[in-house]
Amino acid sequence: MPTQAPRFRPPGWRPPEPWATSKGKSRQQRGYDAGHDEMRKRVLIEEPWCRECLRTGVAPPRRTTVADHIHNRAEGGGNIRENYQGLCDPHSKAKTARESARARRRNRSDSE
Repeated sequence: MPTQAPRFRPPGWRPPEPWATSKGKSRQQRGYDAGHDEMRKRVLIEEPWCRECLRTGVAPPRRTTVADHIHNRAEGGGNIRENYQGLCDPHSKAKTARESARARRRNRSDSE
């Protein structure tokens, strides 16, 4: 006798795949090693206020919580100080969403 209600799965349904860039790799395999951790500490000290909050005039500016790559690693950005900026969580999440949407559009156009 079944113990769980059956699940409806439409034809062609597949479980979601992990991010195309990570494919189950650890953070070290993706390039976030001890050097990145040191750079993150440096950015958080040097930029205590979110760079995007300061640029857009958010008052008061929020504290930096994320050491963000200005040009992301998937698009060729490196781990040099000039490629890092301090962002707050909301601005980091918004930037990540824009970058993810751009990557999805690029992947869609590449497969057509």
